[in-house]
Amino acid sequence: MTIEISLLLSGVSVAFAIFFGICSKQRNEKKDTQEDAEQRATTDTMVMVKLENIADDLKDIKRESRENREEMKTLRERVVIVEQSLKSYHKRLDGEQHSDR
Repeated sequence: MTIEISLLLSGVSVAFAIFFGICSKQRNEKKDTQEDAEQRATTDTMVMVKLENIADDLKDIKRESRENREEMKTLRERVVIVEQSLKSYHKRLDGEQHSDR
């Protein structure tokens, strides 16, 4: 009878060991899955923030480019006005030189 009780206790303890082993394995898998999900979420958030920063930088570059184009247009117009004024001055100067002779 003592052998049967010791075998019964051994069997029960083996069953509990297997049960607790399976439970801890499942718990660890859930924990690993949650940690992976959190890590992915963190990485995705960092990527999104960096992409938003790049988009903002691109908007700034486009705005500056537009401003530069407008400034170039204004400068071109001023150069044309100065050239016309210079032509007019040369004509007047040439006219005075011809009248002096």
